[in-house]
Amino acid sequence: MNNTLQHRLWIFSMVAAPVLISIAQFFWVNGLLTITAGWIQVLSFTFWIVALQGMFSFLKIELPKYAVVGFLIAVYACIGGAGFGYDGIYTNAFGYTTQAEIDGLIAKIGAGIIPVLFLPGALFPLSLAVLGIQLIRTKKIAPWIGIFLFVAAIGFPLSRIPRIDILAHFDNLLLIVSHVLVAIKIKTQ
Repeated sequence: MNNTLQHRLWIFSMVAAPVLISIAQFFWVNGLLTITAGWIQVLSFTFWIVALQGMFSFLKIELPKYAVVGFLIAVYACIGGAGFGYDGIYTNAFGYTTQAEIDGLIAKIGAGIIPVLFLPGALFPLSLAVLGIQLIRTKKIAPWIGIFLFVAAIGFPLSRIPRIDILAHFDNLLLIVSHVLVAIKIKTQ
């Protein structure tokens, strides 16, 4: 890969995305996103779209169909991740302070919440997990780096759905390490 502005932005985004999601988690209050956590999360997923563009581009020669379709699914997942950030902003701004109040709002929204938040919310960690497998399978990265990415992907919902801070911090560390290692590998190609 050459050293174009796009390439440099991919590398920067691979570091910025997991770092920002890690910072956002420090602004959770009682397991709920605050306005600050929400806008940082929106920024994080904006960078994740760019980071994933770089990672999928890294696979486009060996896996051209996967690089296109996988990237589309990953972008949809990132839009959902940003949606969770907006959800935190608005629920906090409207004064919802308990999960029961937020669940009531979700019930009012109804089935529309599924394609906007829940489906892409499930696809984000799945996209990262499959990406880690594909990077290993194509020998683009060392297996242990791909395993880090895979474990971080699995840990993403396991730490965030039940809102377990210590697990989220550990998962954030794995996300940062795995993304930095992938970025280094891509930078040297």
